[in-house]
Amino acid sequence: MNEQFQTLVTIVCRHYNADPLFVLSRNHKHTSTTPRNIIATLWSRGTTLQETANLLGWKSAQQVCHARHRVKALSELPSHAYRLRLILAEVTEKIPFLTAEIEN
Repeated sequence: MNEQFQTLVTIVCRHYNADPLFVLSRNHKHTSTTPRNIIATLWSRGTTLQETANLLGWKSAQQVCHARHRVKALSELPSHAYRLRLILAEVTEKIPFLTAEIEN
């Protein structure tokens, strides 16, 4: 697995107190969907939707688009907006190509 992808997974999972192996598994339990959606949203900014879907074990790129919509909705909730800002700050520092467009 790509080292930068693994770094992203580690960052997101730490902020959501989630186990990276569980988040990346094909298990679709509710407790892993938020971190998985955030990972998909951020990673898809630096690669194709289909490549992102493949890394997460999803069947189609449409699932990545759906994840983006869910993360956008989460960003409007104060409880998640704060975490998302912290994640973005850390990702910007460690994997800048994923957030280059967001910073403006």
